[in-house]
Order: sequence, then structure tokens, then C-alpha cells
Amino acid sequence: MNTRALLAIVFLTALSLPASAAAAISGTVRNSTSAQPAAGDDVVLLRFGNGMEEVSRAKTDAQGAFTFNETSATGQYMVRVVHQGVNYDQTVAGTAPLAIEVFDAVAKIPGLSGSMGIAQVESDGKIVKVTEMYDIRNESSPPVTQAGKRNYEILLPEKAALNSVQARRGTGVWVNLQPAPVSGQPRVYAIDFPLRPGDTLIKFAYSLPSAGRTNLHLRLAYPIKKFAVMHPRSITFKAERPGVFTSPGLAGGWQVEAAIAEPVVGDLAFQVSGIGIAAAPAAPARPNPASPQQPSAASAPPAVAAAPPAAAGAANSVPAPVPSASNEPQRTSWLAPLAIAFVLMAGALAFFWWMRKAPLRVAAAGSGAPPLLEALKEELFQLEVDRAHGSISADEYAESRQAINHTLERAMGKRAAAGK
Repeated sequence: MNTRALLAIVFLTALSLPASAAAAISGTVRNSTSAQPAAGDDVVLLRFGNGMEEVSRAKTDAQGAFTFNETSATGQYMVRVVHQGVNYDQTVAGTAPLAIEVFDAVAKIPGLSGSMGIAQVESDGKIVKVTEMYDIRNESSPPVTQAGKRNYEILLPEKAALNSVQARRGTGVWVNLQPAPVSGQPRVYAIDFPLRPGDTLIKFAYSLPSAGRTNLHLRLAYPIKKFAVMHPRSITFKAERPGVFTSPGLAGGWQVEAAIAEPVVGDLAFQVSGIGIAAAPAAPARPNPASPQQPSAASAPPAVAAAPPAAAGAANSVPAPVPSASNEPQRTSWLAPLAIAFVLMAGALAFFWWMRKAPLRVAAAGSGAPPLLEALKEELFQLEVDRAHGSISADEYAESRQAINHTLERAMGKRAAAGK
């Protein structure tokens, strides 16, 4: 059984036991730009089932309130508010009224910048693969969302093929994006993804033929406070100009080449040679079922260079634990935040991989560990949205849904027996 199916089982086991009669889904929408209720916004009720199905639509009233009565006791729902063309999603958990925050949309936010950027480089000797990730921070005041067709631009190296583009909010799930070529600018692609207040992560991967020594030229779309190139130690790195990078040590087993300038503005050029690919993760220590807590940084599995399944929406996620660096050079000024960012690039895979070793432990901790439940809700959300977007196979989806249905039937049967 795959990881997604196991997580979905645990999630439904934890949340379906206290099943009750269907209740209305209600809430209020507040415009945090104007500090007023968001009146007249479209509100869409979506159900996770056979994909993401639209159940009903409404509009917020003068107080920003909305109500949906078309619900079922066993349904899993998400509410989407559309404000000035930007979607704001919130999953439904429990019966408490929702409080959804929206922001006015603008074409450009002056002074937008990023807190951190990473370029991860690998090579098998024939193909060089580069994965860039940037944390763009919107600290506008009053808070607004930057929304436009060219919110972020990517410049590819010559002969490079774009493999994937994804984005997510700081506490969201990855969304697969379709970049658009910019007319008159070869190798430049534009991303239409709203930059809401707070953090937005942009991640894209591309590959190009290895030429023994491969020259890479990166163009930063926004000023980045801290930037680094990460590569296996078997790959040789050389900056185009001396004095641009320093080598503070290792993070998660990867060599770090940190840009000296803070912030980094414009272009960065360097050369790589040699062969090196991401190492497979080591087997984690078996969790103790008697300790239903989240994994600590010391006991968590190491980061792995893989992305989580892509999905759309704004469900909360749990950051994967930071790998221990006790045997690595102690350059905490760079390595501590960089290790965190590297784990973000790896995504939640390490965390879910750890949980797969102890599904019973997670189930026991479900009611008392909201972060774990949020992670499981996100995984269920990803399952349904991935199916809707065709990014998972029919067999994987069928296996997961079968496990969900079976577990739900067992949970409901146990509750009925207990009530007799």
C-alpha cells in the first residue's frame, strides 16, 4: 500500500470516529487590506470525492458572511473565496464557523524581495539537473496581494529544457504551474501565481546536456537576502568571478557555496563539473509507540532531494524536520537557515516517510496533535486534487480511495457498535 493511502487511512480514522449529523458550513470573510468585511465576494463550496467537485456557490453579505447547507456528515470540504480574481482556500475541519482572510490585488508591489534562494545542482555525467527555489516575502503595508501574469520570471540557460514549475504559500501545498513564454525574450518564462502577504515559495527544475564543464547563468527575479548553490561533494564548483561565493561547509550532506553579497541582486554565474546525484535517505530509527510526539530534529530522517506531490489549494502543512548536522562544520550563521530551506525544497516527503513506519502511533496521537492532523488533511487534499489534475495514476488513486472507504466503514461500524 502506498504512503498516501496509509496517511489517508490514519486521517479518516482520527476524524471520522466522532461522526455526527450533517451541519451547515458557515463563516465570514474579512478584507485585511481595508480592515472591513469583504462584501459581495464569490464563495465556492468544494467537496473532495471523485476529484474536487463544486457543490454550491454563494456571495458574502454586507458583513462578509456566508452559509452552505448542502453538506453531508461524511463529506470532506474546502471553501474557496474569490476576491478580485485571486483564490483564497480553506479546508473545513469541525463545525466551527470559518474565518477567511483576503487582500486587495495590485499589479506590482514596490520593493518586493526574497529572504532565501537555493540552486541545487546534480549531474549523472550526461545531464545536468538544476532545481532553483526562492522564498519571496510580501511584507506590504497595508497588506495586498501582487497578482499578474508576470509575477515571477525564469531565465533558462542555453539548451536547457524546463522540467517543472511549482509554487506554494509558506504554509500551503505545492501547485503545478504552466509557465508562459515571454514574447520577444528567448528562454524567458513568466509565472502567473499570486504573491499573497507572507511567504511564497517558487520552485522550478530544468536540465541541460553536460559538457564536461557546464556554465550556468542564473537571473534572480527579485533581490534575495541569502543565496547559495548546493551540490554533491563530488561535483566541482567554480564561480565566474572571484570573491562572489564562499564555502561555509555542508548541509544535509551537500556542499554549500554561499553568495557573499547580502542581498544578491541581478545575475549569478558559475561553472560545475563532475558527477554527483542526490543520495538515497538512510533508514530512520523505529519510533517508540509509547511516545506519541512529533519527531525531533535529532531523530528525524535526513532530507532527501525530492519534491512532494503537487496540488492546489491552501491547506496547512507541517515542515519536515531539519536534519542533524552534528558531524558537519559548525557555521550556524549559514547552515542552520539553509538546512531548513533545503528541507523545504525536499518537501514533506521525509516527514511522511517517517510516519509510514508508525501509522498506529500517528493514529493514537491524532486527537492531541493538531499539526499531524493538518499534515494528514493536506495529504488527503493532495490526493483529490492530483487526481483532478491527472498527476497521479488511476491505480494509485483507486488504491488510496479503496483504503479510505474501507477504513471509514470500519470506523463508522465501531462507533455504531459502541453506541448500542
